[in-house]
Amino acid sequence: MMDRSKAGEKRVNRISTTKTKNSDYLPVVSVIVATYCRDSSLKKALLSLVSQTYKSIEIIVVDDNADDERSRRVEEIIKSTEKCSNYRVLYIRNERNKGSAETRNVGIRSATGEYVTFLDDDDVYLPNKISSQVEHMIEEDSDYSITDLDLYDENDRLIEKRNRKYLKQNNRDDLLRYHLMHHMTGTDTIMFKREYLLDIGGFPLINVGDEFYLMHKAIEAGGIFSYLPVCDIKAYVHSETDGLSSGESKIKGENELYEYKQKYFDTLSFQDQQYIVMRHYAVLAFAEMRRKSYGSFMIYALKSFFSSPINCARLYMEKK
Repeated sequence: MMDRSKAGEKRVNRISTTKTKNSDYLPVVSVIVATYCRDSSLKKALLSLVSQTYKSIEIIVVDDNADDERSRRVEEIIKSTEKCSNYRVLYIRNERNKGSAETRNVGIRSATGEYVTFLDDDDVYLPNKISSQVEHMIEEDSDYSITDLDLYDENDRLIEKRNRKYLKQNNRDDLLRYHLMHHMTGTDTIMFKREYLLDIGGFPLINVGDEFYLMHKAIEAGGIFSYLPVCDIKAYVHSETDGLSSGESKIKGENELYEYKQKYFDTLSFQDQQYIVMRHYAVLAFAEMRRKSYGSFMIYALKSFFSSPINCARLYMEKK
């Protein structure tokens, strides 16, 4: 891995929030779409890519279904997308199910763009997403960047806005602190220079919270980070369905993540530790509520509140 720690310290004490001026130079951006058990939402996701204002795009769909019938549907969706656009889609099919992290890594290894970003197969980009973010990264010469995130329910109602107002400093220690406390995540919001992404080894093979661990690796490696305070993404939360985001896997993954964070507690203040404890129980409470386990929801909600009452109240108020 190349040493970028010096480069990462160049922007201590400021976070970039600017966009770039127009340029004739259009580096290729590889957009990786890992897909599993999606049909109509996958088509919407791909159509949002071909509607981008930025035209130097490489679309890579990695099919993790490992099922002939489902894979046939994915291929049909790709063909219908190609018919209504000038884009060709690189289609890769996993012979066996590999999970979200390794499926995205398959796409990363196949990417040829100078920049790499991701789109979940049930989310959509607004038209300026790629152009805004890649121009921002060129202006800042950053190795990786993040934007804000808007979350919607199945009825297309906005339920949460994740603004990164906590991003005040840009040195590695502060970025790690922000990340441990608030999660600089949302796979759709992240863009990397491909070279740096390969440098840090891509996604760790953890399928729940893999983007958290990826960002942690990126921060620790000392690359130049930048933040663009806009949201050109619609990410969907499936509260009426069960799966990795709302079931037992979510709870197991959250508990493992909390254990991971505790290794860093001696680098944090007591107040920061309490915030992490509060957030952990709040996540468990929401997960239990989404699967209608109301007794467990009440237990975790109370634990969250008593860990840090003021911050807990603020966190719940941010939910629409």
